[in-house]
Amino acid sequence: MELKIIPAVQVIIVMLLMKVIQHTLPSFNYVMSHSASLVLLFTALATIIGFLAVFSFRKHKTTVNPSKPELSSKVVNTGIYHFSRNPMYLAMLLALIAFAFHLENLLTFLLCPVFFAYIGKYQILPEELMLKKLFGAEYLMYQQQVRRWL
Repeated sequence: MELKIIPAVQVIIVMLLMKVIQHTLPSFNYVMSHSASLVLLFTALATIIGFLAVFSFRKHKTTVNPSKPELSSKVVNTGIYHFSRNPMYLAMLLALIAFAFHLENLLTFLLCPVFFAYIGKYQILPEELMLKKLFGAEYLMYQQQVRRWL
């Protein structure tokens, strides 16, 4: 599977677009007294979920490289992967939401569902096809038991 832009770079691109929106469309800026708390909450959630996801993959000695799912050595279905098939992407989405709260511009939030849709179609679906090919019935059963995001 050949991916053009790895997910971490996609997140950086979305963050840069958010920053551009904040600066070019300041009429959508707002001030909210709890923004800092929400930034902290979503950042903490993203960090914890991301750490648990990487930890699970390392514990099971399988690849965390999203551009080479064919190097996966097993279906990880324990830990955080018991609740989400894609906790790393969930962590990225939560980080983008945290950044949108940080920027305090309503339009920046619109890029979160764009990221969600893009990562689903161009990253998750190809990965799932590769994992089905690699692990067959085991991965199909996992898909039936665990939701894609939450």
